[in-house]
Amino acid sequence: MHPIYTQRAPLSSGRHRHSRHSATSATRHALAVHGERAWRQPDLDLEQAGQPVVASHWADHRATPREHTAQSPRGYYVASIFMRSTQLALSADAHDVHRGEWRAGSFHMSAPGQQLRARFESPCDILHLHLSEAFVRRMALAADSLHLMAAPTPVHVAQDSVIEQLARALLAADDKMCGREYAERVAAPIVTRYFHLLSQAHLNSNEPRRIALPRWRLQRMHDYVKANLGSSVTLSDMAAAAGLSPMHFAAQFRVATGQRPHDYLLQCRIDRAKTLLATSNRTLIDVTLEVGFCTQAHFTTVFKRFTGTTPNLWRRNNFHPLSTEPGSAEASHAGASVHSLHASTM
Repeated sequence: MHPIYTQRAPLSSGRHRHSRHSATSATRHALAVHGERAWRQPDLDLEQAGQPVVASHWADHRATPREHTAQSPRGYYVASIFMRSTQLALSADAHDVHRGEWRAGSFHMSAPGQQLRARFESPCDILHLHLSEAFVRRMALAADSLHLMAAPTPVHVAQDSVIEQLARALLAADDKMCGREYAERVAAPIVTRYFHLLSQAHLNSNEPRRIALPRWRLQRMHDYVKANLGSSVTLSDMAAAAGLSPMHFAAQFRVATGQRPHDYLLQCRIDRAKTLLATSNRTLIDVTLEVGFCTQAHFTTVFKRFTGTTPNLWRRNNFHPLSTEPGSAEASHAGASVHSLHASTM
C-alpha cells in the first residue's frame, strides 16, 4: 500500500466511515473530498452545489455481508475507485457488472440515473468522483474519445496503478484542506486515463462494431424535428425526443449516422425549404421563417453550403407548382430524410 496512504489514522472495524472531517459548515465548502451519509451519497446536495466534480469517500471495515442500493444522480456520472481489494457483487440496472474480487486501483463508471445494487462481503475503501456530464464530455473530447461514450466498452477496468496513485494523492491532499478545485484538477487526468484504457480495449476488441442508436429512437427524433422545424430546436430537445441525455444522444447519433445532430437539423431545414421553393410562390423571407432561420442572410448562407447555389437560383431551376395532392412533395422529402438516416445505420 502507498506509504502516504498508510499513514492515515485507522478506522473503527465495526462501523463505516461516514465523515472525513469534523469541519464546520463554514469550512466544509473547502473540502477536496467529502464524507458520505450513505454509500455513493456525499454529504452535500450535488444539484445545489453545481460543481463539475465532487469527490467523496466511503469506507466500511465490517467483515460481515451487507447490501446497499443507490442511484447515480441526474446529470452526473459516478466513478468508483477502489483503494483496497474487496469482495463485491455489483449490478447496474439489474445487470451484473462484476462479482468477486475488486483489486485496489479498480475503476468503475456509472451513467447518470443508473440504479446500482452492491453486496459487500469484506471491508471496503472507495473514492467516489461525481462528474458532471459537461465535465465528462470535455474530457472525452480532449481525449478524442467521445465516440467511446456510445460504443460497446467495458464498464469495469482491471487494476490500474496510475488511477490508483492519482486517487491516493487526492485523498492525501485533502488532509491539508485543499480547496474543492483540487478535486477537479486531479479528476481530469483520472478520467483521461480511463478513456485511454477504454480506447485500448476498444482497439483490441474482436467484437464487431454495433450501431448504438436504435431505429425507433431515430424515428422519434425525426418526427419531433419534422413537427418543429419552424421553431427553435436544441440538442436537448432532440435528445429528449429520443429518450436520452444530450451527451449520450450526440455521441450515439454520430456513431449511428456519421452526422452531428446539428448538421442533420440543418439538412432537414434545407430539405423543407427546397420543397417550399419548388412548389409555392411564397417569398424568400416567408420560407426563411417557416424553416426556422432567424435571418434571410443566414438562411442563404446555409442553403448555399448544402446545395452549392442560392435559394433564388435554385427556385428558378426547380420550380414546379404542386399538381398532385397537397403535401406530396414535402412528404417525399421527409421520407427521403428519414430513409437516409435508416440507411446510414445498416
